[in-house]
Amino acid sequence: MRIDRKKFIGNMLSGGAAVAAGAALGDEFAAADGTLPPGSCGDPDNVWFGKHIFPLEPTMADGPSCFLKDGRVIEPAKEIPVFRKTDVVVVGGGPAGFAAAIGAARAGAKVALVERYGSLGGLFTNGMVLIMLSTSRREESGRWTLVTRGVCEEFMERSCKYGKAFCNPPASTLPGQMWQPTVDPEWAKVLMDEMAAEAGVELFFHSWGVDVIQEGGAVKGVVFESKEGRQAVLASQVVDCTGDADMLFKAGGGYSQVTSPISTVFRWANMDTINPPKGSSAMLPRRGNEGNPDAHWGHCGMETGNALSVRDLSRLEVEMRRRNWEQVLEMRSTPGWENVYTSNSASQIGVRQSRLVDAEFVIGREEIRKGLDFDDVVGWCGHDHSHAAFPVCYRQILPKKIDNLLCAGRCLGKGDTIDTFRLICPCFVTGHAAGVAAALSARKGVAPRALSPKVLKDELLRQKAYL
Repeated sequence: MRIDRKKFIGNMLSGGAAVAAGAALGDEFAAADGTLPPGSCGDPDNVWFGKHIFPLEPTMADGPSCFLKDGRVIEPAKEIPVFRKTDVVVVGGGPAGFAAAIGAARAGAKVALVERYGSLGGLFTNGMVLIMLSTSRREESGRWTLVTRGVCEEFMERSCKYGKAFCNPPASTLPGQMWQPTVDPEWAKVLMDEMAAEAGVELFFHSWGVDVIQEGGAVKGVVFESKEGRQAVLASQVVDCTGDADMLFKAGGGYSQVTSPISTVFRWANMDTINPPKGSSAMLPRRGNEGNPDAHWGHCGMETGNALSVRDLSRLEVEMRRRNWEQVLEMRSTPGWENVYTSNSASQIGVRQSRLVDAEFVIGREEIRKGLDFDDVVGWCGHDHSHAAFPVCYRQILPKKIDNLLCAGRCLGKGDTIDTFRLICPCFVTGHAAGVAAALSARKGVAPRALSPKVLKDELLRQKAYL
């Protein structure tokens, strides 16, 4: 079927949007009197598509390939082109990396953010871990105080723009209560794009951080890999928000490694149509507190794995998809559940931890029990259902030995505290602090470990963080 512009608009206005959109998405739309623009080499019989096709000179040059020598694979030495020079480069665009980039830019730094997927948010959006947990501290009065403020609070407040189907009602409707909103992942991606653009952050998607550039113990930038090959970003400061502390590892920093409970999140649609017979024992899948009644979200169990093993990750991707499919078939065979289906699966597998940074101070449960009384507090982790809120110090995000590198997100803490540090809001908080520290260090021309905690705290307070 072909449809001209007039008919397309007519169908849209008369309620035939699905038919019209189907035609367009099938690459069948062509302007009734259209011709290809000058220089196009596209199909003249399909102008709608062909008008975008022009010859292009190759944009890359291949270098010498790896080769075999005595059974070993050898990679030849070659120069890596400099893609960008900047004050701060953030590697990883999850909640920690997003907050780090925003905080650094608002502190006056030029910021580049390198992200391996095509959107911001990491496991929050691409992994569909949609609920923003660990936001608040319980006071002696029993009332709750929001402690994940700054970039995190601003993001949560702005998430409410389009109503409860996309984000649960704002904190102003819950005075004295704990606010842990669930945010629609597609809206969250757009909002993060908007906030990054407002702050002047340069985003480089589909770019995987693979190495650091070092002089002695100081990091001078990073190397990333993309469709354009390996390129370098030179920067005064680097913030590692990869989750797996990849940049720390490449810089030779210290760390411990733990296994991870791994799962994949799925979203099920038509859940508001469920009408099980009276007396039925059928149970809804676990779904958090999503505002959209049509959509429930959750996972199909967890398996222990090594999150740095490509074999484990590949095996678990297959296993989780199989489990979800079997669960959906079971739901659809249950009376009253016939219309349920999987609307989408997470594009990022649910890794919870892998490497844990050997920082200047590492917070475990023992340290919390002894009492945390810091003069370099940079934020708070809120109550996480099992544990009370606790403060985070600057030294927690400052790795030993390596200069000009800060770490944030789920690579912090010990085996018994990672279940708090990995949550969405604590990742926002530690990322925000790391980004601001990187910006101030770049401005003053000092290594982060030489940065005055007071100067850092003053800027964080200016950016409305809770200290």
